[in-house]
Amino acid sequence: MDPGTGSVGGLSVSSRSERGYVIAALSGELDIACAPALREKLLGSLRPAASRLVIDLSRVSYADASGLAVLVGTGRRAGLLGGFLRLAAPTAAVDTVLRITGLHRQLDIFPTVQAAITSPGRGQRRPDGKAAAGKDTTAGTVHTGRARRAADAAELRQATAAVLMHAGAWRDADPCRRFTPALHALARAYAGTSHAALTHAAHSLLSVLTRQPLTYSPAVAATASRLRRLLDPTAGPPSPETNPRTHHRLERLVPIGQRHVTMNGVQQITQSGHSPLRPARRASYSGSGREPPLPGFGQ
Repeated sequence: MDPGTGSVGGLSVSSRSERGYVIAALSGELDIACAPALREKLLGSLRPAASRLVIDLSRVSYADASGLAVLVGTGRRAGLLGGFLRLAAPTAAVDTVLRITGLHRQLDIFPTVQAAITSPGRGQRRPDGKAAAGKDTTAGTVHTGRARRAADAAELRQATAAVLMHAGAWRDADPCRRFTPALHALARAYAGTSHAALTHAAHSLLSVLTRQPLTYSPAVAATASRLRRLLDPTAGPPSPETNPRTHHRLERLVPIGQRHVTMNGVQQITQSGHSPLRPARRASYSGSGREPPLPGFGQ
């Protein structure tokens, strides 16, 4: 990694060399949206003569499991080259996700960059994963995800519709189906009329995003970021990439029993026998002025 500053998605990356270490300072949001570009940048910095990497997390405002997975993979590559990866000065937001995912027990975490580059051993941590006595690995305000913004009802329904519209992309990005229950709950809430229930279901999906990594998908990254920025009081303003506009009116989205989710509410239908979140039987829409139904979630 050549010294300098670059940007990958909503994350800025600056690098420098010091005492034989490559120090990469991240600033912004370490999430699924930046994962592929950050992976390429970090892996490109590693070589046999420069395989000791320190990641400065002191200016990272948000992290999810997909973003942290990039650091895990980079650490494995560094080890194959005879080096290692160390994390330095994680903010409280990052520290929370490290503990939720259990990565605080697997990664070497130091309270400062200086401690990371001067320690001769691997990870000055106690067996419980905490930093050495007398040292604080976090900075800033603790954000546990409990603080919630009261999202506008119409905006939340639109952001939820965008997630459900890309159900296939979410399924493909989640081969182990860890997100399926949360996505099913989101679709059920969207079919109802309770804003509180929809808000709760959306937060539940974001909670899984914090715990479980996804395979990168542009559609998943965009829809997940849009939903999170709407609900997370610490998130910055949405970028055009995370707030895609629908180019036409969506009449039906996901079948839920005998009701179909629509962009404008719930539409009753007469067909029966649809299992939750499975596509409805194809019908002829020619001349009706209506859009054909979009695919639902696979099991």
